[in-house]
Amino acid sequence: MRIFVKGILLYSHIIWGITIFAQRPQTKFGDIKPEDFAPSLYSIDSSASAVVLFDVASATYEGDSYGSFSIAFKKHTRIRLLTRNSFDLASIAIPLYASGTLEEKIESMEATTYNIENGKVISYNLDKASIFKDRLNKNFISRKFTLPNLKEGSIIEVKYSLLSPYEKYLRSWEFQGNHPVLWSEYKISVPFVYDFVIIKQGYHPYAVDEGNVGKQTYNILRRGNSAIDKNHAFTYSSEVLNHTWAMKDIPALKKENFTTTLDNHIAKIDFQLSKIQFPDEPVKNVMNNWYKVSEDLLKDPDFGEGLTKNSGWIHDELKKITVGAGTPLDTAKKIFEYIRDNMSCTDKSATHLSNPLKKVFQTKNGNVADINLLLTAFLIDGGFEAHPVLLSTRKHRKSLENYPVLDRLNYVITQVKINDKRYLLDASQNKLGFGCLMNDCYNGYARIIDAQMPVLIDLSADSIRESKFTSILLRNDEKGGLQGTFRSSLGNYESNLVREKLTNTSKADFFKEIKKGYSFDIEVWNESIDSLKVYEAPVEVKYDFKFDTDDEMIYLNPILSEALQENPFKASERLYPVEMPYAILENFVLKMDIPKGYKVEEVPKSSVVKFNENEGQFEYIVAKDEHAIQFRSTVRLNKATFLPEDYQSLRAFFGYIVKKHGEQIVFKKIK
Repeated sequence: MRIFVKGILLYSHIIWGITIFAQRPQTKFGDIKPEDFAPSLYSIDSSASAVVLFDVASATYEGDSYGSFSIAFKKHTRIRLLTRNSFDLASIAIPLYASGTLEEKIESMEATTYNIENGKVISYNLDKASIFKDRLNKNFISRKFTLPNLKEGSIIEVKYSLLSPYEKYLRSWEFQGNHPVLWSEYKISVPFVYDFVIIKQGYHPYAVDEGNVGKQTYNILRRGNSAIDKNHAFTYSSEVLNHTWAMKDIPALKKENFTTTLDNHIAKIDFQLSKIQFPDEPVKNVMNNWYKVSEDLLKDPDFGEGLTKNSGWIHDELKKITVGAGTPLDTAKKIFEYIRDNMSCTDKSATHLSNPLKKVFQTKNGNVADINLLLTAFLIDGGFEAHPVLLSTRKHRKSLENYPVLDRLNYVITQVKINDKRYLLDASQNKLGFGCLMNDCYNGYARIIDAQMPVLIDLSADSIRESKFTSILLRNDEKGGLQGTFRSSLGNYESNLVREKLTNTSKADFFKEIKKGYSFDIEVWNESIDSLKVYEAPVEVKYDFKFDTDDEMIYLNPILSEALQENPFKASERLYPVEMPYAILENFVLKMDIPKGYKVEEVPKSSVVKFNENEGQFEYIVAKDEHAIQFRSTVRLNKATFLPEDYQSLRAFFGYIVKKHGEQIVFKKIK
C-alpha cells in the first residue's frame, strides 16, 4: 500500500498517481531561439532578477563493477539572468562524496552562456580548463566553475551526469528556491531491492505525481580477490519503481517575519532508505526504530556511554556541589546551577560529545551536547531519573515525529524527574532558570533518549505563552504637568532579551533607549530592573517619569511608548505558515488624571475584535469621567502557528491593532 501521512510517503510497491494537465518544456541542450530572449519580465514574478526556465533531473540505478549497484544522476538546468543581481547563479558548485576507494565521479558535463547579438543567438561554451576542484572536507570535494560572457538577459544552461557508488543514498530534490521556476521535474527508477521512505514537504501543488512498476535487467561485475577467485559477471532482473514528480510556475520562497527556517517549507523531496532485501535473503533493516537508536546512542562513547560508566569522580564532585541542599529539588537545582554557571558553551548546535565528560568538566567548556550530557550524568549519579533529550532548534529544521533521522536533530537538553514532576533543563545557556528553555527549542517534538521509553515531548510554539503586563499611573503634579509611574512585568522571552542586552549595555543606556520610545520629552528617575539574576522569574522594569503640559492642545497616545507601531506582516501574500515563537498575552493599563486646566476634546472609540472566533482577541477600551481616564489594551493570540490561508486575516488583525494603537486622546485648554 502507498500511504501519505503528514508529508511522509511510504512505498510498498503498489503505485498510483496524479497528473494535472501540464506542458513539459523542450529540454534539448542548446535549443535556444531568439524569441527566448524576448520577455523582459515574467508573469510569475515581474520583480525577479532571474527566472529558472526549467530544472530537471533523474536518478537511475545501474549495475556496477563493485558487485552491486550505482546511481546515475543526471541534471539539466536553464536559467534566464535578468539583472546583474542574479549573476551569482552562473557560479556553479557540484559536491561529490568520496570515502576510501569509492568516490562519486562526473561522467559528462556541458555548460554554455547564450546572448542575443544583432538578432542572433551567440553561444559561449565553458572552457573545461576553468573547472577547478575545491576540497570541502575529508569526504567532500566540489567541482566549481563560472559561466563566461554574462550580460543582463543572458541565458545559461548546465547539463551534467555523475555516477555514485553509494546506492543507499538517493539524492533529494528541491523544486523551489530563491528565484521563480517555470518547470521543475525529478524522475527516479529504483529496483525493489531498496525500500525508501519518501519525505515530501512544501505547499506548491504537483503538476505531475505519477509512478508505475516496470522491469529492469542489470549487468553486475563482482571482482575476484585473487587469481583463483576471478571476476564474475552476472545479470540481475528486478521489478523497479519508476516515479516522476513535477511542478510548474513555482514562486520564489522569500524569508518573511516569523519564519523558523525556509528549509522547513521549501518544496522538496527527501529519501531515507528503510530496508534492503535481495531475493532469497533476509530483510536488512537500515532505518531503525527509536528503541534501537536510543539503545545504540546510550552505548555510544560519543553520546551516552559515560552517563553511568566510571563516574566515581562525579560522585566526589557532587558532595561538594550539593552541600546544604535540603530537598531533592534543592539538590537538583544546585547541580544544575553549578553546571550552568561554571561551563562555557562553545557550540550551540551539536548532538555528540566533543570530549569525554571528565575532560569537559575539567576544561569547563564544551558544546551544548557536552554540557547537557554532563548535567545528565551528574543528576543520574545524584540518584535522579534523568535522560538526554534530542531536538531540533527553530533555526535548524523540524524533526520527524516517527523516524529516527538524526541529521534532523541538532541540540541536546536534559529531562529530570523530581517528586513525580518532570523538568526540562538546559545548562548551556548561562542566563536560563531551572525548568526553562530558550524559545529556539520550541520547534515541534523532542525525543527522550531512553531505551525503555523513547517517548516524544511536545515542544511546539503553541504550547508556550509570552505574558506581559504593563501599567502606568499618571497624576497631576504641583507644577501643572503630569507625573507617572511605569511598571512592566515582562514575559520569559523578553526577560531573556533584557538580561542579554544588559551584559553589553549599561543600565543608564538602557533607560536612555526607553526615553526615546516616547514621542515627547520626559524626565525619568527611580529607575530599577528587578530579577535580573533570578532567572526563573520575569524581569520587571520600573521607573517614575514626568512631562510638561503647556500647549493649547495636548495629543496623547494612551498606550504611550508601548504602542505597536508597524504591522509585522508586510508581505501582501504568504506561501507558507506563520511561525511565531510563542502564543501572546499582552495587557496594558493606563489610569490618568485629566490635566489641570484642560478638558477632553476627543477620545478614541472602544473596540473588541476577535481573530478566528477563539484563536485571538484585541481589546481597546477607553472610559472617562470628569476627572480621569482609564484605558486598557489587551492583545491575545492563543496559538503561535498559522497556516497560509490564515495569513490575510492575521495581517488584517495586526493592521487593526496598529491603527488603534496610533489613535490619540485630545485635550483642549480651558479658556
